[in-house]
Amino acid sequence: MTELGLAARVRRTAVRTLTGAGVLLVAGAVAAAPALWPVASPAEPDAVALTAVDVPPAPTTLVCPGPLRLPTEPEPGGDVLYDPQFDPSPEASASVLTAVSVPPEPGGDAAAGELRPLVAGTTALPATPLDPAPDGAVASVVPDTALVVATQAARDRPAWSAGAVGVTTTTGDLRGLAAASCRAPSAETWLVGGSTALGSSARLVLQNPGSTPASVRLELWGPGGAVELAGSPEYLVPAGSERVVLLEGVAAEQARVVVRLTASGGLVTGYLQDSQLRGLVPAGVDLVVAGTGPAERQVVPGVSVTTTAIDGADTAALRLLAPGDEGGTASISLLGPGGAVALPGADEVELRAGEVLDVPLAGLAEGAWTAVVTSDVPVVAGALVTRGQGVGLPDAGTLARAPLDRAWAPALLPGTSGALALPLGDGALTLGAVTQAGVSGPARATLDVLGASGDVLATHGLTLTSGATASVPLADLLPDDAAAGARAAALVLRTDDPRVVWAAVLERADPAGGMIAVLSPVAPRTAQPEVLVQVG
Repeated sequence: MTELGLAARVRRTAVRTLTGAGVLLVAGAVAAAPALWPVASPAEPDAVALTAVDVPPAPTTLVCPGPLRLPTEPEPGGDVLYDPQFDPSPEASASVLTAVSVPPEPGGDAAAGELRPLVAGTTALPATPLDPAPDGAVASVVPDTALVVATQAARDRPAWSAGAVGVTTTTGDLRGLAAASCRAPSAETWLVGGSTALGSSARLVLQNPGSTPASVRLELWGPGGAVELAGSPEYLVPAGSERVVLLEGVAAEQARVVVRLTASGGLVTGYLQDSQLRGLVPAGVDLVVAGTGPAERQVVPGVSVTTTAIDGADTAALRLLAPGDEGGTASISLLGPGGAVALPGADEVELRAGEVLDVPLAGLAEGAWTAVVTSDVPVVAGALVTRGQGVGLPDAGTLARAPLDRAWAPALLPGTSGALALPLGDGALTLGAVTQAGVSGPARATLDVLGASGDVLATHGLTLTSGATASVPLADLLPDDAAAGARAAALVLRTDDPRVVWAAVLERADPAGGMIAVLSPVAPRTAQPEVLVQVG
């Protein structure tokens, strides 16, 4: 095991009123009741007997985003309608989905599983097994529909599994690099990112991998506050299916949006396909995935910015929303290679209740940053980063020949261990160590780098400077003797430090301008070996 000092460059949650005699009669009966028979108090510890019952770990289901689709007009039911004479897939688009299953602890067993379609009968792709080798299992496929990564338990612990999809489109309206990790279904989802302004599309995809229908309530906030949707805010998603809603059809002309999904009857996943055009020029595409729910502290890793100093359109930005009934004040700190840096002129911002705010990050120096937002009211947060020749250019004539790309980074909980699948091999791993009261000194973690066959190519001991962010090219994580053409197919980070936060920033060079996407890890299920039940 090698030691990496990442401060330097490295290689590796009927009372009714009675009157008259009736009052006297009832009052007398109640007063006499304790003398007639004993009544057990609910507060007495022995009133209810509880017994611990062993619960085997449940299987893990992760739902992956489907291929990119060109947006069209919504039909009356609220779903997207495609002309059957045209393929809704973008031109020159290449998709890859990588899934991984690794041991929950070093030297343990990885869980077996498979890749299967979310909607039965929608693809000719057969179920792809995840057969663990000694180090883990990795599988990569070319998806033509939404897939599910389904894994069994790893003996007595929930599986450590992950999946991610990456889509590269070199021409057309959806030109850009889009990537997202597969997510576990939940009852509540917050999506921070996207727009329904002129030239923009926010394609909401609701996915139900369960065996029962789920009802999903949609709430949306914009720059002016909560948005009243056109039509019903409730959407029924049948079992084993997905439903698509174009947000520009139900909440038009919202330059900045935040979405909340609340499911009942079943658990669902949801994501936004955010795309934009500036006239006829593509201005990027990405998949907005779930981040952490409202909290007084939010941490967003993977904020990778360029040297663009123009505070114009499409520069990097931090999106904030206080969804409650009260506004407040938020303090913003950016953790870079040299430590914390206050954002010039925006280290403290006013948050108006229900209004979505974008804080420009164009003044930051080039490099990888971790955004830390501290507020006196609960907030949600996410970050937009951009690449390409058209970033920040204000002249319409110049924009006509200068495309760009966009990526959204969600807020994460620090201290998350787990696996991160990498469908593409170019980019960098960003690692931040946020400050926390009562915890001092450098933060430490261990990183395993898995190859395409599931074997561990390298193991790194990580030492992170508290209050700073480090960035390591994915190629530098490979051993010096790695075979030609080898790449990291997955990363596995293990830490007991509550300060560590991480993400992968994927990049692709292109003659028309660089492309970018941000992949964030998904925390494994928490083991619950027993539950308390009432007996007797």
